[in-house]
Amino acid sequence: MVLKMNRPSKRPESSFLQFRKRVPKDLRPIIGKTEIKISLGTRDPITAKQRHAELAAEIEAQWMELRKGVRTVSQKEASAIAGEIYREKVAAHEDNPGRPGEWRTRVMLDQIYLRPEKVAGKVIIFDEEIYHAAIERGRLGRHRRVVDEYLSRKGYRVDTESHIRITEAVNLAMLLAHEHIYRLADGDYRPDPEAERFAKFTGSTAADGVHLVGQERRASPLDLFDRYSAESKLKPATIKRWRPIVASVEKEHPNLSDITVDWAISWKNRLVASGLSNNSIRNAYLASMRSLCNWAVTNREIPSNPFATVTLKADKKRKLRPKGFTDGEALTILRATFDPAPEGFSREHAAARRWVPWLCAYLGARVGEVSQLRAQDIRQEDGIWLVWITPDAGSTKNESARHVALHPHLIEQGFLAFVQKSGPGPLFYDPKRSRNGSEMNPQSKKIGERIAKWVRELGITDRSVLPNHAWRHRFKTTARKVMMDVGARDYMQGHVPATEGEAYGDFPPDVLLHEISKLPRYEVDLQLDGAACRTPTSAADPTLEQ
Repeated sequence: MVLKMNRPSKRPESSFLQFRKRVPKDLRPIIGKTEIKISLGTRDPITAKQRHAELAAEIEAQWMELRKGVRTVSQKEASAIAGEIYREKVAAHEDNPGRPGEWRTRVMLDQIYLRPEKVAGKVIIFDEEIYHAAIERGRLGRHRRVVDEYLSRKGYRVDTESHIRITEAVNLAMLLAHEHIYRLADGDYRPDPEAERFAKFTGSTAADGVHLVGQERRASPLDLFDRYSAESKLKPATIKRWRPIVASVEKEHPNLSDITVDWAISWKNRLVASGLSNNSIRNAYLASMRSLCNWAVTNREIPSNPFATVTLKADKKRKLRPKGFTDGEALTILRATFDPAPEGFSREHAAARRWVPWLCAYLGARVGEVSQLRAQDIRQEDGIWLVWITPDAGSTKNESARHVALHPHLIEQGFLAFVQKSGPGPLFYDPKRSRNGSEMNPQSKKIGERIAKWVRELGITDRSVLPNHAWRHRFKTTARKVMMDVGARDYMQGHVPATEGEAYGDFPPDVLLHEISKLPRYEVDLQLDGAACRTPTSAADPTLEQ
């Protein structure tokens, strides 16, 4: 059986999502496994997807290195590796170094092996010969685990002499790191004068694939981002959000290879001090640079990702009410859809006010997926009317098409008659009226923004509720109340199936109609032509009279 490993999967023994990937046959003797399984440490699908992508890039880079075989590392390269380990160690403890006593002990142990003159008179020696033999054995074993973990993480395989060379450089780096963290713990936050002693990677590559030091290589962040976004097929909205961030980084570092872990942490701290929310910094600023650098590492443009260990806690939001509309809020919006359109509204704009909220209520779709619907996306199969949500019409969350059965109440109101009268093409905007429309600024997005503004004008001003997205929360809540099939519910909303098993099979039109018909009708009381009535039928639909 072939396992799906292109997205986070559930762990049978835990509620956390996990990363899974088969090890290529040629690497199994080296890695000693047939499959990699790593917990993503989260239940949140969005966070898991981001961590999954980062892990995938890191592992691909590691495997690329493993395939290059055993290599020899120069003294300068060993110094550069030690510098990376030094910076990672300091960055991990810089904000909260802890108590001085803990680090004083570590420094003394390091000094016993590397600088015995520093501890002369502080250590009682009973047998000089045994003491010096123990020091020689311990010198190479003191931080061997740190070296082995680093080489394993990077996928580097080095010969015995190179391993000794790297270990000696790392021993000194760890001593300097421990001394600096000891000073931090004691309240001394002055820069470490020894921090710049290490050689640095530049991103150049030798014939055998080892990153070398000393030969400059241009790695423009924006140029690399454009290549990354094209190769990874990032969504236009993601490019629009991330590219300005990368451009701001390039102003400070025209060469991506020059960015260090220290600078990345400083950048994060400056963003926090500027007043940006933690979520914005995590999900946009750090996410964009971390993803770009992961790709750059995989493509041999830079030696390591300086943002890999830079983290920030998410904002804790107080939840004062449900995220979905209340009954009163939902009916207020749906009742207002029958109000006459203001003077100057185009036919499409008026139709959007009339139908988009109703479609969101009965489809459970994202407002962007509804506002980009075309007449040809409403079609009949096996005698059942379906709404096709497809990337052919515009952006969808996972670039996959799905269909939802049209709720009978929408048909009663005259939605099909409206679609037939509209003719082919988009239902809620006219492509001929496009001004600055593009993939990053589609006309359909404006529809959602206008609807959101209008909903706020109706008096639904609680900022805990998103004026369009709240329909998706309400759909899920109502679906649970009426015992809608979980698989059908998630499929219609475009959500990831709850289990691998639920991803099997299809959802026939009759099944979807049966499930969508469980949703209770939204009955709206109106005054039309001086008479009271409930939700009107197509005969009283103002969008059909234009």
